[in-house]
Amino acid sequence: MLFMDALFNSLLVVSSGYAMYTLHPLQTPYGYTAAGISLMHGLLGVMRAIKNDEGECNGLRLITSGIMDIVPLPLTNIELYLRSSSPHLALAHACFVVPLVYDIAAKVTDSEDTSTETLKELTMLGNVVSMLFLGVNQSSNMYGSMAALAFGARYGPVLLDHYVDGLGANFNLLANSMFIVLMAMTLTVKQI
Repeated sequence: MLFMDALFNSLLVVSSGYAMYTLHPLQTPYGYTAAGISLMHGLLGVMRAIKNDEGECNGLRLITSGIMDIVPLPLTNIELYLRSSSPHLALAHACFVVPLVYDIAAKVTDSEDTSTETLKELTMLGNVVSMLFLGVNQSSNMYGSMAALAFGARYGPVLLDHYVDGLGANFNLLANSMFIVLMAMTLTVKQI
């Protein structure tokens, strides 16, 4: 299982590296940040798998997992809305900071509760709906694909772990990798 964990984390590292290579940090700062966060999460996962470390690396990985659950989708939404015909809606997606702060504080103090998880779920679902709305308005199938991948990355592991224990984490990494690649491809398309 450690080999598979290292393999899927490496896939996230490669896709994040591709996104950071293709995106320019000054032209697409939010997309570049999402790729950088994904890269750090993937690197920690590779290190954890190689060392077979459940201690210090696992604590950092737990925090970055919470960040990966919340951050890439709103940052991508901000970037996409800034390019759309209604850039004023981009600011609304900055509200992801609130559940992020609560989640990190809960993980650091070991005091997670259901209200933090509910806030994360609402943030994620709101961002998925927002991306679908933008996809319909822009007539873009890529936006719908990214929304489906973000939704699948969040809820797919729960379903897959019910049937095969441990498969959900790999699916999450695969879905996040595909999301980052699609984000990079979408943000590098030339505007007409």
